[in-house]
Amino acid sequence: MLTDVPGGYAEFLRRYWPAQDDLPKHERLRQAITASIADGFWEPGARLPTESEWAAHTPCSLGTVQRALRNLVDDGLIHRRRGSGTTVASMQNQVAEPWHFLFRTASGGPDDLLPVFTRVIDRQVSRDKGPWSSALEQGRDKVVRIDRIVTIDAAMEIYAVFYALADRHPELIDPPLSALDGANFHEVMAEHHHMPVHHIHQRLRVEMPPAYVTEGCAWPEGATASTVNVTAYSVDTRPIYYQDFYIPPSPYILDMGTRIKS
Repeated sequence: MLTDVPGGYAEFLRRYWPAQDDLPKHERLRQAITASIADGFWEPGARLPTESEWAAHTPCSLGTVQRALRNLVDDGLIHRRRGSGTTVASMQNQVAEPWHFLFRTASGGPDDLLPVFTRVIDRQVSRDKGPWSSALEQGRDKVVRIDRIVTIDAAMEIYAVFYALADRHPELIDPPLSALDGANFHEVMAEHHHMPVHHIHQRLRVEMPPAYVTEGCAWPEGATASTVNVTAYSVDTRPIYYQDFYIPPSPYILDMGTRIKS
């Protein structure tokens, strides 16, 4: 029995086959399947075509298909089991997720993390441009900006500014602000799009914080900010969000690593 492909192979190739002729075919097939999974063409758990079906309906030989599928297994996007074929992996339990507020005391161990509370204080949708525009590939699109106060152990306040493309993320725009208090944004977005954060790019700068930061939270007078900038990407390298965290001087230690969600 042939595997059902939504819209047929011609539609799959039309929508997802990369236009770059200089790429090897195994990489073009890998990118096409990756983009289709990220786009929801196949849901988690869906059965994918067999190797021979891919070879018969795409510009790829059997060996090329096998190499592309091996790479997708290494990427964590698909599972391959003898007797049950190839299925789209569930993203919920396998991807290294960024947890941006891993604070502990100097004497605490790696698992002795301090409690975190978040409160949304503002949300705006606009076509404003700034450092986030290039990172998000904004173009002429609108962005949603969400300002939050992040309280660590009821003792330190961090000012967080979050940006994402507005039309792509109605789950961050439609709910009332109170519904976003305490929400883990990357989990909210992953649940809506069935595609969680795959990797992040972090940068640190030390600066005098803008006035809206010092006026918006309990900021030590005259203190500089350690500003952690985070851009998050999906598995197909599309940017998901851009954030700045303005962190005041404190005795706490921030773990800049990632954790595996269990």
